[in-house]
Amino acid sequence: MIREMFVKLWLLQKRLLKRKSFLLLLCLAPLFAAGVGRLSEESAGIAAIAVYLPGEDAAAEEIADRLFDGESVLRYLPCKDGEEARACVESGEADAAWIFEEDLEERLKELAGRRRVRPVVTVLERSDSVPLILGREILTAAIYPAFSYAVYEGYVREELGMETITEEELRSAYERVAVEGSLFQMVYPDRTSAEAEDYGYVQAPLRGILAIWLTFCGLASALWFMRDEEKGVYERMPVAKRLVASYMTCAVVLADASAVLLFAVKLAGVFTEWKKEVVSCVVFAACVTAFANLLRLLCRTPQRLGLVLLPLGVVMLALCPVFLNLQHFRAGKMLLPPWYYLQSIHNVRYLYLMAAYTLILLLAGCVLQRRR
Repeated sequence: MIREMFVKLWLLQKRLLKRKSFLLLLCLAPLFAAGVGRLSEESAGIAAIAVYLPGEDAAAEEIADRLFDGESVLRYLPCKDGEEARACVESGEADAAWIFEEDLEERLKELAGRRRVRPVVTVLERSDSVPLILGREILTAAIYPAFSYAVYEGYVREELGMETITEEELRSAYERVAVEGSLFQMVYPDRTSAEAEDYGYVQAPLRGILAIWLTFCGLASALWFMRDEEKGVYERMPVAKRLVASYMTCAVVLADASAVLLFAVKLAGVFTEWKKEVVSCVVFAACVTAFANLLRLLCRTPQRLGLVLLPLGVVMLALCPVFLNLQHFRAGKMLLPPWYYLQSIHNVRYLYLMAAYTLILLLAGCVLQRRR
């Protein structure tokens, strides 16, 4: 019996490999992952900012270190002078320009001592947008440490009367109490640090997109099975046994798709641990198998199932944490297999919930098949 089952699975596999549409569907994921991985290595950002900072200014050097060191969601274009930064905005090469004043350190000291208020940076923008609002927050965060030190220095020298203290002593005392780094540490429910995932925002939605892609692979297998039914391929098989045949067809498709998904996740650089990835992917494939076949039984014809695909894809993109993680519509999320898979990567609780949801789908499929 086991040998007969493996022979059937092998014949199904050979039959699938002769489908050009199936091979094309499998090739989409690694090609997309390779493109995203290549894109993440290049300079990219949600907005381009032309920046002019005066050369011989201590405050300007400190701000430049904060802006240009490390990864950022913004793409910076250093300019030689303010006119070049303005020209970048006018030509459309940059979305905004940050032009710092020549006497930046002196202006910060004046502002800290409340003696005189003069602007320290001129911001030019083509139009207001969410990325540029975020950019202004980043700009404020870069300027604030220099302003904070100016306030501290003015208080020590003028309010406390310690005018004879040297700059080195003052800076050393300030840095001993200054808070470095983030005040918060982000960790997942499995105690994995968020900093351990070394990938950028370009790669972040890739796993969610691949999860939806695998769901569509399962739905495609259901469509192929329904077309074979209409052609009479399963005419000699009793209706009661066709559910098992549809599960076997879907299992072969998703076995190939799961291997491709794991390869694509590794290729794109968003892989975590082998054990965690493989277990989550196997349970997810089983869940998609039950989900796709339940939809097949509910729709009853390939035409109806085809009409469901586009709205279902939109719903999965909206409710599953691919681009955004909405806090509402929990009941709708719990009906979608990709939602469980994406949550289970860092929370084993959702792995058990996905397994329980799979059993519910299998039971519902058996009930509908018996009614047919």
